[in-house]
Amino acid sequence: MYRSVTWEVREHTGILTLNRPERLNALDYTMREEIADVVRKAEHDADVWTLIVTGAGRGFCSGADLKARAEAENAGGGNSITVQPMFDAKYYYPIAFGELSKPVVAAINGVTRGAGNNMAFAADFRIASEKAEFGCNFVGIGLMAEASAYYLPRLVGRAIATEICMLGEPFDAAQAKAWGLVNKVVPHDKLMDEALALARKINSKAPIAVRMTKQALHRAHDISAEQFIDMQNTMNTKLRYTADAKEALAAFIEKRPPKFSGT
Repeated sequence: MYRSVTWEVREHTGILTLNRPERLNALDYTMREEIADVVRKAEHDADVWTLIVTGAGRGFCSGADLKARAEAENAGGGNSITVQPMFDAKYYYPIAFGELSKPVVAAINGVTRGAGNNMAFAADFRIASEKAEFGCNFVGIGLMAEASAYYLPRLVGRAIATEICMLGEPFDAAQAKAWGLVNKVVPHDKLMDEALALARKINSKAPIAVRMTKQALHRAHDISAEQFIDMQNTMNTKLRYTADAKEALAAFIEKRPPKFSGT
């Protein structure tokens, strides 16, 4: 069905694999469209509670496909259809990951540049292979740092975000972990095992509560404490009437693990 990605669902976990290994999964127009389609599917599929995104081959995503962009611009006299959608919310892949109501785990398997950083930094969790290598060299190709400039200060603070975005120097998984940019660095051959184990751990919690917690974490940067308390009260009032909240209480009383249904 897809040309540039693959999509499967296992035990409430959707797995999106960027699948242009011959180009280190460089992002082109087709891949952007397909990522957007997968995210829409994940949002509306009640069987998907968590999303994992990873790359096929040696790279997670080496950034935008500059060769394809240049060819399209030359063919179109400078008005490339591959450039404009980058800034259209319908196609803007990092925002899609960030705005997805369900948690996103980035399993970063290798080279990660530019647009790949945007996707990884928009995820809720990041697990990196020991072979992962990052770089945010937008300024080196005449562009600003796109979504990385939005997500990085929230992840590592302004000082480190400024260093990453303005210098554009590559850094490895160990440095990413030292900065707090990734949750965990694991042996390369254990990456997907670790990502799936994390997804199972997330999925063992009440799914609606997890989604509301993600929403609260995202909005916390932009609202006052009083507004947050109002939001918290609204969310918890709704959650108390879910089947999962009733199951959690019953499981506590019966001294057994809860069996959540996402309802």
